[in-house]
Amino acid sequence: MWPCGSLRSVEAPPPAEPTPRARKPPFPPHQATLFLEGALDAEGFRSARLPPGCSVAVAGYALTQPEAHRGEGVFVLWPRADGEGRLQQAWVSVRLQRPLEGPELVVHGLLLHADRRKLVVAVEPRSGEAFRLILLRAPGFTARLQPRKAYRLEGTLQGGKLQVERAFPLEQWWLGEKGQKPRPEPIEGDRNPYREAPGKPGEKAPLPASSPPAPSPPPSKRPEPPRPAPRKPRAKRDLVRVWRAPEEPAEPQGLGLPPPLPKGQVMGLVGEGPFYLVLKPQALDLWWPRVEAFLPQFPRRYEVRWYPDGSRAVVAWDLEALKVWYKRVLRG
Repeated sequence: MWPCGSLRSVEAPPPAEPTPRARKPPFPPHQATLFLEGALDAEGFRSARLPPGCSVAVAGYALTQPEAHRGEGVFVLWPRADGEGRLQQAWVSVRLQRPLEGPELVVHGLLLHADRRKLVVAVEPRSGEAFRLILLRAPGFTARLQPRKAYRLEGTLQGGKLQVERAFPLEQWWLGEKGQKPRPEPIEGDRNPYREAPGKPGEKAPLPASSPPAPSPPPSKRPEPPRPAPRKPRAKRDLVRVWRAPEEPAEPQGLGLPPPLPKGQVMGLVGEGPFYLVLKPQALDLWWPRVEAFLPQFPRRYEVRWYPDGSRAVVAWDLEALKVWYKRVLRG
């Protein structure tokens, strides 16, 4: 049996209420699209490639004009994934009238986090609410990407999980599609041509053949004073750093202990700046895996601290951001 979603009167995620300070739509617009073979009928959408437990609803033209989009073919889905990149929810919007040409998965969005295993992307469509999508790297795709930059990500649905195989700088790809610039080179494999300089390390670019040789400098009348040794570049500070409390408290006293929680409480927010989410050892087995899973979604600078008594804490300097994020952790 194919997994399917019942035909419900469910539209796409409702658009956000317009406000006087609403941000302008991104350029180019963001999107997350999955092209999947299947069949749509009165009972819902079916596809052998949907993972077990995936919730599927009908939206867009497939809901408002059902007769024109029912049958077998390639359908456009709007995907959502869980923390492991597995397809968890999707909306079926339209059936293609021509064969699919291009990648199976296309995501336009702002890269928030990238490591060797997964990518976290913020997608802000032209209409509707923004959301985050977690994607896995396909085997062999190890190129470094820059967070806080917009990318076009292309990939596939493999084993029920959304995998990225290549990427493009979104603005350059958009201009290439409009014919205003040449199509950009893809970021794939272990190479990102937009981070690496051409040629070998230390090799200087050759001068043009038509340029005359540079004139030699005139001899100096007095010896030049010795130049100071060049300063070593300061290492860029990692905004997310882990700080382990010392085994023995140093000055000021009490640095090796987390701020105390109210009596009888094993987890909670304390502090007057910085602010702490403290978990005592009794709460680690139940709550720490969830806290760790939600850390990539924390929007501000933070630290993770381990203490000699077994306690752990997430430390931040923005109390409101910590409260909102803590509520998400509690809701799961």
